Amino acid sequence: MTVAIQGELGSNSAQAAMLHFGEDVDLCTCTNFTQLFQAVSQGRADYAMAPVENSLAGSIHEGWDLLFEQEPHVLGEYYFHVKHFLIGHSGSRATEIKQAASHAQALAQCAVYLQKMNIRAIEEYDTAGAVALVKKRENWHEAAIAPAAAAQLYDMEILAENIQTDERNFTRFFILSQEPAPTQRNRHTLKNTLIFDMENCASQLDSLLRTLSEYPLIKVETSKRQDLPWVYRCYLECVGDIGRDTLKTVRAQVGNLCHLTPYSIGEHPT
Repeated sequence: MTVAIQGELGSNSAQAAMLHFGEDVDLCTCTNFTQLFQAVSQGRADYAMAPVENSLAGSIHEGWDLLFEQEPHVLGEYYFHVKHFLIGHSGSRATEIKQAASHAQALAQCAVYLQKMNIRAIEEYDTAGAVALVKKRENWHEAAIAPAAAAQLYDMEILAENIQTDERNFTRFFILSQEPAPTQRNRHTLKNTLIFDMENCASQLDSLLRTLSEYPLIKVETSKRQDLPWVYRCYLECVGDIGRDTLKTVRAQVGNLCHLTPYSIGEHPT
């Protein structure tokens, strides 16, 4: 079994994949989200772990937008407890670090620590990949923010532990597949994901939510489309077995609608 991840071995995505699928899983590392989605659609991986939301830093809109564009099969979701470590060269001290490299989400999740320590954030494509880059650059005043496994993998040293802003730091992953999951119709555990664009955001959203009023809402979020004036993208999740007539009404209200294959709700951490 091959599972695609965004990032390198030792990253949070790699650890999440091994915890969900087992340590013997073959990992297909991808530099960016586009490669991650392509790994499944082009058959290089059986599944993909796509991070879509963090309890502290919020939604990862690049992932949501690729869901809208490609509409892959979503088998379910997995919540991974994220712990961040400051990783540097052997002999370095946390108080001597001037800049820290990591993925943008990890930097956001450790913003309070970085500000307290007066450390400049350097954005890289991956957490574990940042450890490799820091090692290569040989700057003893630079460190990386990554999982503890990355320190061991690249023979680097942990300078500070659990530097995330809040211990309740979880990343939600969608499990993508080439094939749909077996159909299940327990309306109390069936989760729907709808993604669409709106011009008159407030009025359209109000009308749409009335259409979906019998389905308990889990997520409602809008994000500005940078390429279109006055257009917002909406990400909505609700519970239940949405009927065809209701979906038809929603499509008439928003036009281009992405309704991902419903799946069983994952265990939400607190």
